[in-house]
Amino acid sequence: MNEKDMLQKIKEDAQQVTPPSSLAPDAVEQMLREHAKQKKYQGERPAQETKAPASFEKKKRRYRALTRYGSIAAVFVFALAAMWQSQRISKRSEHDAAPKDSVIFETEESTVKKAKSSDAGQVEIAQTQNANQTEHVQSEGSAQTERTSDTKNSKTQFKESFTYASDTQSIYTALYEQFRQDYVYGDGYSSLPSKGMNAVRSEMEVEEVAPMQMARMDTMDIAGADTGGSGETGADFSGTNLQEAGVDEGDIVKTDGQYIYILRRDLSLAILKADKKEPQLISTTYLGSQAESAIQEMYLDAEKETLYIILSEYITSFENNADIYYTSANRQAKLLTYDISDQKNPVLTGTVTQDGFYETSRKNGPYLYLFTSYHPDIQDTYENSTIMPRINGAEAAAGDVFLPEDLSDSAYLVISSVSTAKPDEIADSKILVSGASNYYVSEENIYITNTKYESGQTYTQITKFHYADGEIIGVAAGAVKGYLNNSFSLNEYEGNLRVVSTYTGDDANIVRDFASNLTGKYYEENWTEHNALYVLDEHLQQIGRIDGLADNETIQSARFFGDTGYFVTFRQTDPLFSVDLSDPSNPRILGELKISGFSSYLHFYGENRLLGIGYEAEESTGRTTGLKLSMFDISDPENVTEISRFTIPGITWCPAIENYKSILVQPEKNLIGFYCDNRYLLFSYDEEKGFVSELIYDFYSDMLTGQAEYDTMRGLYIEDTFYLAGNTFLVSFDMENDFVKAGLLQF
Repeated sequence: MNEKDMLQKIKEDAQQVTPPSSLAPDAVEQMLREHAKQKKYQGERPAQETKAPASFEKKKRRYRALTRYGSIAAVFVFALAAMWQSQRISKRSEHDAAPKDSVIFETEESTVKKAKSSDAGQVEIAQTQNANQTEHVQSEGSAQTERTSDTKNSKTQFKESFTYASDTQSIYTALYEQFRQDYVYGDGYSSLPSKGMNAVRSEMEVEEVAPMQMARMDTMDIAGADTGGSGETGADFSGTNLQEAGVDEGDIVKTDGQYIYILRRDLSLAILKADKKEPQLISTTYLGSQAESAIQEMYLDAEKETLYIILSEYITSFENNADIYYTSANRQAKLLTYDISDQKNPVLTGTVTQDGFYETSRKNGPYLYLFTSYHPDIQDTYENSTIMPRINGAEAAAGDVFLPEDLSDSAYLVISSVSTAKPDEIADSKILVSGASNYYVSEENIYITNTKYESGQTYTQITKFHYADGEIIGVAAGAVKGYLNNSFSLNEYEGNLRVVSTYTGDDANIVRDFASNLTGKYYEENWTEHNALYVLDEHLQQIGRIDGLADNETIQSARFFGDTGYFVTFRQTDPLFSVDLSDPSNPRILGELKISGFSSYLHFYGENRLLGIGYEAEESTGRTTGLKLSMFDISDPENVTEISRFTIPGITWCPAIENYKSILVQPEKNLIGFYCDNRYLLFSYDEEKGFVSELIYDFYSDMLTGQAEYDTMRGLYIEDTFYLAGNTFLVSFDMENDFVKAGLLQF
């Protein structure tokens, strides 16, 4: 950004700030005058009644000019601070010089191969070029590379714009200075674990988290996300709710229309033959030791007759340092690939491992992407520290570590890709030194968010990686004000990223901090909650925004579909906002519907319909009073209406609806189902009758209450049979006969 644009930006930001009365021009002028007076005469004798020299009179005139514009200067300080905060993540612009070890992107006509080195992080570029592509050019001191092609429909080019670590020593130094030395020399607090306690949680905590890794996300991302499918037999069956169409996600229950696959808490895989009246257990395969592992999720490739199963494990080792022996424990994720062409005898065909707590995963085409959170062990010396995670048994390369200048967390986010054709190998990996709170994966890009508090304000840092054919490329980083409700607060469309956030306080708080530091006086800050929508371009630069929405309310859910976005805020009522995003630089609110309660889960339900699942609440207090289903008419986004609602009094918390994968929503089959309060509730929707209860199955009726849990239950259908799959049972219902129970298998 040049000087002219920066001054214009400061001016625009300054105009949006309304300082408190204590920071009005007259007040600031008086404050600065008193402050200067105190500084001038502190420790000096009283001034004599003599005429000041001419030079002093000039200084006084300059001082008057300064105080006249004191408040403007204070606001400018705020504007500069706000801009500086949003730019602190180390993002390179297109015109900045990159270090020699930066890698340039791939296109359809070229492939990029990296020669990994844990000491130098050097990169070698190998290309296969067509005749119509120009020679690749690199200049010393810059890895900026330009590619030209006369192919009109060539893919978007992505450039490796991150600066990666040169060696492990530099990573250690950065982490030690930012975190460890505060522990040694500061206030005794450190965010880094000590030796032998490297990221170890209790088995109970992991057991609770394992089946619910996706609970951070609670709404569907686009209409028509693939929740159904058909196998070779053409069978009609349900699939996993997906955040993004075209990007597969793992779950604990899968089906191919003939068999049902269930991951069980005892670390076994159960394969059942689907049958309305007599479902059968075909095989049970044990995957590991219960004392050392926990199930996470699995992927099913019916065409290749393959299952990909993800576990998390404790890894313990006996080590010594200077004749001191200790036990070191770490967590790692393990990906197991099974050939299930013979369902009676699944065969393990590949295994890969990755250090760190398992976070999430995605599958796009023939590649699966693993995300883990790794905590380095930083000791007082580099030699006694454990800096790098191990990926498939080998220490990761320092040249794959993106080390931002502004470190907010000592944890690493490790991303690796695995080709389904080579299930024993890691195709590529990248490591981001930063905490991660949300993950959003589009068909081309991975977005990682991290929340940071600074200068009286919360910010969400966003890091963007492009991925294609197993290769992972860091391309951009940025930040927005506020914190996110979950990963569905982000959505990519036509290269832009739309973000909705909630922020506390106002921008004048930074000005207040400045004034407090200057005068030593306290100025009360504003802690009102507001909401905002931001539009960021492909470089994560802000190109549009709406802020100051719904004071004292927080975002509960969000949905985007094409040029329109919907999000819900709540305090005492449920405003459902609709937003026009057709002009990314000028988003605008189309409508606001206020009703009681709120929706924590949104899903497009056929043409011009939006389903909301959440809670009813008292309008006067905001206290939740029951479970609520709402159907909204969105045919006119400027006038959204609630055309039907169904409430169940007394249910004030239903944890299953916090995990969108546990909810069955199938508009084509007209089914809405989820587990709640020891029952499974199944509804349909009728334009005239509204919500219709199809099934209320009480697990107590079959003495399954101790086996039915919200985080292990899934509802699914195959043809005209509805199934409830649990950790130790499968119940079937006849959909053509009023959902009468047809069969029960316990195993």
